[in-house]
Amino acid sequence: MITNPKRKKRLQEFIDKDHTVMGEYYDLLDSEITNKQMKEEMKELIKQDPNFYDPYVILSNIEFVSGNIEEGSALVKEAFERAVARIADSKGDWPVTMRWGFLENRHLMRALEQWAVLLWNIGDTEAALDIFRRLLRANPDDNQGARSSILALRMGLGTNWYKSFEVKDGPMAGEAIDAITEGKWFDENSKKFPEEFDWLFKIWKKEGYFD
Repeated sequence: MITNPKRKKRLQEFIDKDHTVMGEYYDLLDSEITNKQMKEEMKELIKQDPNFYDPYVILSNIEFVSGNIEEGSALVKEAFERAVARIADSKGDWPVTMRWGFLENRHLMRALEQWAVLLWNIGDTEAALDIFRRLLRANPDDNQGARSSILALRMGLGTNWYKSFEVKDGPMAGEAIDAITEGKWFDENSKKFPEEFDWLFKIWKKEGYFD
């Protein structure tokens, strides 16, 4: 468990600071450069700001595609460990609230998710579940879709569980998820795991999601 001995009390809410490299990062994503160039650019961004985690994720994906599994895994692990050290308290608890709605938080939340997916891929499903559960608790609006990952894990599915929900036709074929179909799948199957989701449904009902 990663802890932050300097933080004696659990954070009620985490909102990350602005990272000046963020603008450059998004510009690079929109640019037409080779993987080799992208790799060097991501390394430079990490050097400039090691606590902005999106470049780790992009760089790790490039390494994975190139067959460099150890290098890719090490990058994901470093991003995760740095991210947790920023948000955890001395007991290893994460913030009560960490909302995706703040753009500043998204790079960190993606890093946490990426490590959970890697753990899932190598069969460490309990550790993966722990991360997804923490993400969902901190952000019940669940813009990331942590609830679906939890459900897929509990159902014994792999990280490619979403393939059956991919859009089959049109310009987004293979590039997007059919949210309606996935939603029906979640609604039907989540009832089998009340210990995972009843608390979430209570929050949604209180906030008027079912009205």
